[in-house]
Amino acid sequence: MKIINIEALQNIYKCRCVYTTGAKSIICYKCNSKYDYRCGDPFQHYTLGLVNCNITEVPSHLQGKEPVICRKSVQRIHGSIRIVRDCGYTEDLVHDDQECYSRLGSKDIDVTHCSCTADMCNGSTTGVPNGPSRATIIAVISASVMCFVLQAF
Repeated sequence: MKIINIEALQNIYKCRCVYTTGAKSIICYKCNSKYDYRCGDPFQHYTLGLVNCNITEVPSHLQGKEPVICRKSVQRIHGSIRIVRDCGYTEDLVHDDQECYSRLGSKDIDVTHCSCTADMCNGSTTGVPNGPSRATIIAVISASVMCFVLQAF
């Protein structure tokens, strides 16, 4: 029979609360339609998980940066379409929370980028960012209350 140390669990929760509330945290969809068709458009967000970008692994070329946006990229490469939804680390004051923009590459390559600053905003089928849902607001409030209660111990 295992004995669970309640005090150790409380300390873990306290540390996690400080870590995730000390900096701005953003929650995004993270998927790639090449590997999971549900990531494409129309987006089936009810069956895909969300990630707290502050506790995901930071890409090696972005070490030291904090996640600040959610992004969606629609890649058209040689006739096939791939949609990637992920956390973003670089703010773009011109394009964030605006309409999506396209960039043409060479040899039949076209990429449309969308970036937004609200939780779960990269779940939109269109380029217009979504605001947080009622469930997200309730979850954030619940987590904050839990952190406050655990810090009282």
